[in-house]
Amino acid sequence: MQTMMTILLLIQDLLRNLLVLLGNILVSILPKPDYVTIDLEGPFPQRRVRPRFPGQPVPLSLETLRERLSRVVADPRVKGVVAKVGDLPAGLATVESLRNAFREVREKGKRVVFYLPSADLRRYYLASVGDAVVMPESGDLSITGLRLEVSFYRRGLDRLGIEPQFDRIAEYKTAADPFLYPQMQRPHRENLESILDGLFEHMVTEIARSRNLDPGAVRQAINEAPLTPEEARAAGLVDALLYEDELPTFLGTPEKPSRILPWRLARFRLRRRIVWRFRARGVIGVVQVLGIIAPGESRDLPLLGPVSGADTIIRALRAAERHPRVRAVVFYVNSRGGSALASDMIWREVSRLAKRKPVVAAMGDVAGSGGYYVACGAPYLIAHPATITGSIGVVVGKFFLGNFLERWGIHREILTRGAQATIESPFSPYSPKEWERLRKLMEEIYARFLSRVSEGRKKRKEEVIPIAGGRIWTGSQAHSLGLVDELGDFETAVARARGLAGFPPEAEVPVVTISPPRAVPIPTPARVLLDLEGAFQVLRSLGSETALALMPWDIWIG
Repeated sequence: MQTMMTILLLIQDLLRNLLVLLGNILVSILPKPDYVTIDLEGPFPQRRVRPRFPGQPVPLSLETLRERLSRVVADPRVKGVVAKVGDLPAGLATVESLRNAFREVREKGKRVVFYLPSADLRRYYLASVGDAVVMPESGDLSITGLRLEVSFYRRGLDRLGIEPQFDRIAEYKTAADPFLYPQMQRPHRENLESILDGLFEHMVTEIARSRNLDPGAVRQAINEAPLTPEEARAAGLVDALLYEDELPTFLGTPEKPSRILPWRLARFRLRRRIVWRFRARGVIGVVQVLGIIAPGESRDLPLLGPVSGADTIIRALRAAERHPRVRAVVFYVNSRGGSALASDMIWREVSRLAKRKPVVAAMGDVAGSGGYYVACGAPYLIAHPATITGSIGVVVGKFFLGNFLERWGIHREILTRGAQATIESPFSPYSPKEWERLRKLMEEIYARFLSRVSEGRKKRKEEVIPIAGGRIWTGSQAHSLGLVDELGDFETAVARARGLAGFPPEAEVPVVTISPPRAVPIPTPARVLLDLEGAFQVLRSLGSETALALMPWDIWIG
């Protein structure tokens, strides 16, 4: 069976490489580009996104970007890349992955030039990794620092007559704080200040290293921002003030300007590499947990975005276990958590799979609470320095709407059988007995969470308790505390998985996203309303669950 599969793969390689060879002969006749322009805009998901509707545009993924850059690197006739940075609503860890991708292009001998019409600190942090940073003289460098905003709703809820009834373990578990308090409490502030300090110091240090500047000079420039382009050039943050049409001369000479082509044209004039994949004898599988973790099936829903359903993720993990060509799995997590039950079910499958095949967990922008819960089932964890992780804790509760209805003249009668029948009802407050039961259940779930972490991290529970309690950490902080094993990005995790699977260093190993068959029908215009209903179903499911492993929903660092 294995021999037959190898023969089929060899035939595929021969056919593909013959077409590549013929294409390269044709390409060599066409005028070559000196530089290729790549537009950087969007949230940059790690792997390719499947469109929900036929013809629907999808954002450029890190996977696709790396493929484009690899084609630029593989063509010896091309001198480099011009990266034009637009709107970048991506997390800091994703920006870190973008930096790593362009750093690798430089290390392979190609020149990288960033063109910034305007930039905040996030976009400039990305651009600082290039050989040169260019702005128009009318540009704007608003590198004014990092900002973290949290909204608090307690006063508004009081005016409406809505009473938040929540409890948590422990004081740093602040997912419900925006509803419980009118302003930020000490543990909440302390934890977020630590996160900001860690991220800011990391970005300043990396900008200074990339630009050959003193970190103090970078901090001073940030404190004096926004900067005019001339001030940015004087501070050593920008190399040239040029309009985009002046780039050919800047990258070449007045006598011989460089030929710069956008990717949509350049891709037809770039050579491709000859690749022999039959020797790999296997693939690296990727299973992703994105967005809220909930029971049931995975969906991409309006209002909520991606929802990782435990049933879908479990099927993907089991498919990876069964498939003979999947030699190792990268378990990619970019999630704030959600359902404690669903998180535990996914954790079980990850830990079970890890006994059969190598599993490496890779963390994205955030892998906190339930996101960390599912990741710690893997024997080896990798995080970006800027990943937000930890939040090992539990929150329980509901919103009591009885007074809200009474204010509007609505009286609701509840008939029950069973002493705790109203425990999930938003129209009945918790009784002392119900609070007692909830607290006991929450303590049990938290103890289980701690045991999962101590088991996965090979630590005694007494070592985990001081770094748990709901505290959140940057990836760098988590690494120093032993919550993750290595700092790096998705490519780091792939390299680690390759080594654990025993692939030869020279082998071309495909990296394949494992997507189980859709359990939800392909969306049609008529399904838009059903998707909205699905979003409310997920919210109802989370609202009716006894306990959640969830980080705050509205923290944005910009």
